[in-house]
Amino acid sequence: MRKGNGIATTETWRHAAKADREARAEHLTLPSGATILAARPEPLEWVMSGRIPQGLLAVALEDPESPMAGGDRELTREEILDLAAFAARLVEASVVDPPIGDGPDEIPLDDIPIRDRAFIFEWACRALNGDEMGDPAEEGANAVTHSAKEELSSASLEGFRQK
Repeated sequence: MRKGNGIATTETWRHAAKADREARAEHLTLPSGATILAARPEPLEWVMSGRIPQGLLAVALEDPESPMAGGDRELTREEILDLAAFAARLVEASVVDPPIGDGPDEIPLDDIPIRDRAFIFEWACRALNGDEMGDPAEEGANAVTHSAKEELSSASLEGFRQK
């Protein structure tokens, strides 16, 4: 629906975003045996929206071959909390059906078994890393159909860095 001036309404955009997620969604069988409908995250959308914690983004974009690379190091308490919050947001954003939330006909995130949450998180992270390879445990009828996604790399993000 459009406003009288031909401009899309907020409801039109929300409907289009929901339809896009549903069109990209795949059946995903979880370790518990439950099957859900999940959509892989769009890496550039997550980067541009600021939903990836800056510390994680810096590590992800770091060139391991660079002499300036930080190497292995322990995460700070703040980085661990950022990672936990990011993991929860990524799981919530990836699951299309059944919806995650606290409303009617939604399942609270804490009611989902931890193994299932970890599985969804790892599945979604492969999309953020540009790795579309399936999980070795997924075989036969339970295999997820993977679609091509853009690769998240420092080269593709160079134009978005602050000068």
